[in-house]
Amino acid sequence: MSVKQNSRGLGRGLDALIPTSDDQSNETQAGERLVKVPTNSVHPNPMQPRQTFNDESLADLARSIEEHGIIQPLIVTKASDGYELVAGERRLRASKVIGLEQVPVIVRDAEELKKLEIALIENIQRDNLNVIEEALGYQKLMQDFSLTQDDVAKKVGKSRSQIANKIRLLGLPVEAKRALNNDQISEGHARTLLGLDNTEQIHLLLGLIIARKLSVRETEKKVNEILSGQKIKSGKKETDPNIASIEKELREAVGSKVTIRPKRKGGSIVIDYNSQEEMDKIINQLKE
Repeated sequence: MSVKQNSRGLGRGLDALIPTSDDQSNETQAGERLVKVPTNSVHPNPMQPRQTFNDESLADLARSIEEHGIIQPLIVTKASDGYELVAGERRLRASKVIGLEQVPVIVRDAEELKKLEIALIENIQRDNLNVIEEALGYQKLMQDFSLTQDDVAKKVGKSRSQIANKIRLLGLPVEAKRALNNDQISEGHARTLLGLDNTEQIHLLLGLIIARKLSVRETEKKVNEILSGQKIKSGKKETDPNIASIEKELREAVGSKVTIRPKRKGGSIVIDYNSQEEMDKIINQLKE
């Protein structure tokens, strides 16, 4: 899957379930209308699991709303004394900080909202989502339904640490996400790359992982070396012509790719095979 496709999140399937705010018109993707209501008429959800909000982050959001307005509308349900908030707690708090009189909302029926949440969860649990799409799905659940990682974990039947590890992958540069989606690196490699300080370091080590087929353990070692001040050497390495010649002879003898990996003392010979039948054939040849 291309990076361009990934940048659209989970594609039309999930995006169609819960309207997003990038559309500046008064009509949402689901045909609902955006309306403005008095800020004081929107009451926080008493079941809101998140009770602690970073003051500095809230102040930054308030300044942004003061300058640009609320780009993403709040999601609410009707209540006897106004509206009950479903998603947008930080936006509501920031609006009150700057004294905003009205806020844009999407009013949804509570029962229909539950159906949307269930549909989104079912969509996330599909087998054909790649790692990044899955992570975006968890993030969307948290943002659109004001859920914690623990809440999401319970709803999708995974541990909180699994959810946290998936969401962390969204912090990777685009190139690393592409490599992960294309199976050039594993999730273990990807999580290890997140331990580096900047994008340039990640790009360099990513190239090294792919070029030298580094294991996760080897990658962890490289990360520690980089963090201790060592520079990353180029992933390209010159092949000893003598070794290349021996690799060719062995390849012709066993009928499969052979890689010789010399070390300071000794080394290893790696023979690739694509099936049990091919492995049996190679073993029989070596026995002769």
